[in-house]
Amino acid sequence: MNIACIDFETANYSAVSMCAASVAVFQDGKLVESPYWLVKPPKGHGFFLPEWTEDCHGLSWFDVQDAPEFSAIAAELLGCLSKADIVVAHNAPFDMRVLKQTLEHFNLPSPDFQYLCTYRLAKRVWPELPNHQLNTVASHIGHEFQHHHAQSDAEAAGRALLAMMEQLKISSLQELATVTGLEGAPFNERKEP
Repeated sequence: MNIACIDFETANYSAVSMCAASVAVFQDGKLVESPYWLVKPPKGHGFFLPEWTEDCHGLSWFDVQDAPEFSAIAAELLGCLSKADIVVAHNAPFDMRVLKQTLEHFNLPSPDFQYLCTYRLAKRVWPELPNHQLNTVASHIGHEFQHHHAQSDAEAAGRALLAMMEQLKISSLQELATVTGLEGAPFNERKEP
């Protein structure tokens, strides 16, 4: 099974203000690659809110001013997602919104893939946890990581998914959907006219 775990950090409340990105790729339960990019937000979206960034990921304009824009890394990032059996993110609605709006901003084609939210899964698998934030879930499974670092968060989401599957004693996405009642959601929802 090929799992691509994504995480994005943003400079501000705009979904188009991506300033860091990562994809952690797991094949048959092993981390095989985890590219990480600093990303310069596009003009009009690149203001860094100190209350957003200093308390979160710690990145500033000086960290990304010479970084490529998303369009320069899109092919590699989207290639990882397109090859995956499932794309995973913790609090997936945030990451999917960032990806979708950034693709639209750069007028890039949107790939077809299914995604799962490890936050929602953790609520079903470990309802006894005090909350289901990534740092709480990672602590529960004994995984140390640097919270709000895109590469570290992407890997932690993958480790969380694998730990949940191990606890449930399942080995396929079909079994996961059957046991938890959560199936992969389509990234591209086509609406009938």
